Amino acid sequence: MPNRLFSSSLLPAGLALLVGWLWAQNPSQEPGQTILQQSIHLGDDQTPEWPEAAASPDAGKEYSFSFAASPNAEELCLEITQRHVDARWTIHLNEQLLGTLPVASERQSILLPIPAQLLKAQNRLHLSTSQVGDDITFGPVRLLEGSFRQRMQVRPVQVNVVDPEGHPIPARLTIVDAENQWAPLYYLPWSQTPARYGVAYTDGKGKAVLQLDPQAARIFASHGPEWSVAEANLPRDEQAETVTLTLRREVDTSGWLAADTHIHTYTYSGHGDASLQERILTLAGEGVEVAVATDHNHQTDYRPAQREAGLTAAYLSIVGNEVTTDLGHFNAFPLPADGPRPNSHLASWQALTADMRAKGAQVVILNHPRWPDREQGPFGQAQLDRLRSVFADGRDLSVDAIEIFNSTTPETPWTEVLQDWFALLNGGSRVRGVGSSDSHSVLDPVGQGRTWLRSETSKPQDADIQALCQAFREGYSSMGIGLFGTIRVHGFGPGHLAPVDEETVHIEVQIQGASWAEVESAAIYWNGEVVAQSTFLPSTPGQALRQSLEFRLPRPAYDTWLVCVAQGPKPDAPWWYSLFDDLAWVSNPIWLDANGDGVYQSPAETAAKALNQVDKGPKGQPQITDLAGILNHCDRAIAIQVMVQAQLRWEASFPQLVAQIPMLSSRHRPALEAVLHP
Repeated sequence: MPNRLFSSSLLPAGLALLVGWLWAQNPSQEPGQTILQQSIHLGDDQTPEWPEAAASPDAGKEYSFSFAASPNAEELCLEITQRHVDARWTIHLNEQLLGTLPVASERQSILLPIPAQLLKAQNRLHLSTSQVGDDITFGPVRLLEGSFRQRMQVRPVQVNVVDPEGHPIPARLTIVDAENQWAPLYYLPWSQTPARYGVAYTDGKGKAVLQLDPQAARIFASHGPEWSVAEANLPRDEQAETVTLTLRREVDTSGWLAADTHIHTYTYSGHGDASLQERILTLAGEGVEVAVATDHNHQTDYRPAQREAGLTAAYLSIVGNEVTTDLGHFNAFPLPADGPRPNSHLASWQALTADMRAKGAQVVILNHPRWPDREQGPFGQAQLDRLRSVFADGRDLSVDAIEIFNSTTPETPWTEVLQDWFALLNGGSRVRGVGSSDSHSVLDPVGQGRTWLRSETSKPQDADIQALCQAFREGYSSMGIGLFGTIRVHGFGPGHLAPVDEETVHIEVQIQGASWAEVESAAIYWNGEVVAQSTFLPSTPGQALRQSLEFRLPRPAYDTWLVCVAQGPKPDAPWWYSLFDDLAWVSNPIWLDANGDGVYQSPAETAAKALNQVDKGPKGQPQITDLAGILNHCDRAIAIQVMVQAQLRWEASFPQLVAQIPMLSSRHRPALEAVLHP
């Protein structure tokens, strides 16, 4: 597999630039053989502010040079001075990968180990990236005596992660210093361990050999939100030691499989830093059970690499594609790995999704609808009117689901996207919600945002892809970050039509989490409005989280969709790396059949049906008393839809209706005013 040294896509907020894999803030003056004297400017832009190199680029996305040296019987070090590295720049010496340049802005020097016997009398060093646009300076470059381990005082530690019965568990490892801050972690070329600053993953057998800095004092092991966290002190001597950490499953997800529908590799997406082989291990380490590969405009098949790593039983892999367009990004799956790719240049949502389905996709998801920010994301550009539940240009969403949780795009809070979703449901859309990670890197935990799907089997490799796709489309699922839950209404769960045969609606909710998680509140939404909520008592420290609630609410007058939302605080621990400030769980809708006709009607459909019952006056104008009667017996969502549709139906007489708003409704007057006078 491609090996990396010191590569990182993101560093935790507040870290100084002088992190452990950097040799010095400025080029060293230590004696050594200089093999590249000058600084080379690579990229495609002018940089007159960098005095060490030419303002104009010397080269684009790759640079090579040859040098003479003596063959090395022992390991040496390569000292490289660099500036302004954002992308992944790989370094090869005599066709062997040495590592990558670390992401860092300031000019500084780093060390890479040169394995014994690699140098020859004549040598070639090659630097390259997959994309131009990241202007950097590279050089001087020097050969230094002594091994990397000697220079950096690195000590090896073998880590084993097991369950209480001693069975190996693939895991994420977090290494901290005495101040509980991430500690430097070194990734030598012969190692198969995915590692970044402070974070690594075991192999499929729960093992990793870590090269630790003297600052490293403590290690944590984790395996996703359904498992405990284990921690241990690290040995302080330079001899190889073994640390064993034990994890327990603490969340009962029987009948559900945990899916991540948005996953990238550097290998095929061309950005981020997780190679295909690293991604295979990170998925196992985070306890993902259904992994949908969604590289940009590419159909990646994880299964060959999964078999090679011995992880076929760990999770089910599905070939997908993040169809990346000017109108938004769409995850489409399943797709044939060697089949035609969806056309990303089509000019409408409807044409795009139709083409994805024609290529074989059974599920189409609109990703991060408010990214890169609220206004420039797909919903901002299409001008979603939350109050009226329509897009300004009248477009049809035409997808099966939207991402409510995307754990690597915090630019718009997930609660904002939740309100978008509620508006769409009120307007008659049956779009479901999903949670995903959108991870491009080793550092960003794959599966942190996830979707739990109803499943007949608890063994991922035995799951039926067709049935899982149906669960996505029908909403037999829920989503979250760090919390898991279940909800039942008269025995019916998310995605199902629940008859309401009694005067009371009985709702049962259970929220679960590992012993490190907390939940503070849960709310029940009917047609987008909170109708019940409760706070939770603090859970017992060290025990798995399991909180149950029951709600008994008066039967609604009309059909209603129901969603539960639970929230809790973000863990204050170094092993929990998240871009969001909370934990959360959201169910997909349960459709309440209030009138017993066996069919669910949305607020928009209910409004249309109610308006059909309004009598007309002698001049064809609607009877204000009939309209007032409807408005005073429905909820806010239906009332808004009544007025939106009334404006379309009775445009000529609508000004007279507006003049009589005080007669129309006292319950919903503010909402109606907002509709009529936006």
